[in-house]
Amino acid sequence: MFVAANRFTVADGYGDELVDRFTESSEDIAEQPGFVRFDFLTPPEDGNTYIAQTYWESEEDFEAWTESEQFANAHGGDAPTEMFEGHPTLETYETAITHE
Repeated sequence: MFVAANRFTVADGYGDELVDRFTESSEDIAEQPGFVRFDFLTPPEDGNTYIAQTYWESEEDFEAWTESEQFANAHGGDAPTEMFEGHPTLETYETAITHE
């Protein structure tokens, strides 16, 4: 399984707005071939790093999502520049062990 984790460092006061933006735009991803799961992780009260984490059957499925019209639509609403402290960081992984 392929995992993509996009880390956002969010300025004070913008966390709820970021969660709302992901809530509104995360439905189309479930229809994508190879999609397994989406998690949006929020920090403890004193943190400011949020993580959008997606699970895919393959890296190719993830790449196809990033090139899709649905991806463009989900990422089309420009967030205020002051919402973020720097650029998001994308990290990708292959799953080695899973326990559920």
